[in-house]
Amino acid sequence: MIGDASFSSDTDEELGNPSAFDGSHDELDNYKNQDLEILRNTVEGAVEDVEGMLSLAMTRALTEGEDAILPWGSEDSGSIEASCLFETYDWLKRNEKSPLVTSCRNEFFQEVINGVVITVLFGLMDPSEAAQLAHGVATVIGLPLLKELPKKTLVITGMRKTNDVDRGQHVILAAFERFGSIEQAAIAPNNRGFGFVRFSKPKSVQRALEKFRVAEIEIQNVSVSIKTLENTSPARD
Repeated sequence: MIGDASFSSDTDEELGNPSAFDGSHDELDNYKNQDLEILRNTVEGAVEDVEGMLSLAMTRALTEGEDAILPWGSEDSGSIEASCLFETYDWLKRNEKSPLVTSCRNEFFQEVINGVVITVLFGLMDPSEAAQLAHGVATVIGLPLLKELPKKTLVITGMRKTNDVDRGQHVILAAFERFGSIEQAAIAPNNRGFGFVRFSKPKSVQRALEKFRVAEIEIQNVSVSIKTLENTSPARD
């Protein structure tokens, strides 16, 4: 439930301080919604012409409240990101023979923004994680960007299927930690062995890709495929 959600660390500290609020419900709601404003400002600074999408998503989420449906489950933030990225690549694959005009991409991105806002409202992702996810999806589907996405993330396919998110993260870390410091690694539960790993620096991605060009990368004795999280299908008007 939204009332039980945990937000940023600063928010948690303030909520634990009885003197932080005057006791009014409206003030508490406004304070919680600061996370949504952080999300809005960050996404608007990275992706062009998303102001209307964000306003629509926030209005919808705040109106639905506790009745809002979580689009990618309620696992950890990494698994939520992996599930959303899986859906994005699956959507592109299903539409690869169709002329994906900008309006189609905007429609898909609106659904992603709706989900991202809900995950922040429920405290399942912090605003920076959610904004990073939105920026990544916008990059993959070819929306116009105000800021380029750092090439620090590799998408992994072909792993063994598993619903054990902790085990999935462990095997990804074991396979890729030799290439550099890792910020996040996760699988998409139930989604055909899909996952991702995000490094601290782009050069780690290059090391992994160079290895992949000359030899197989294995996870649990299965050869997997990797590629950079980036746009491969420009939008058309």
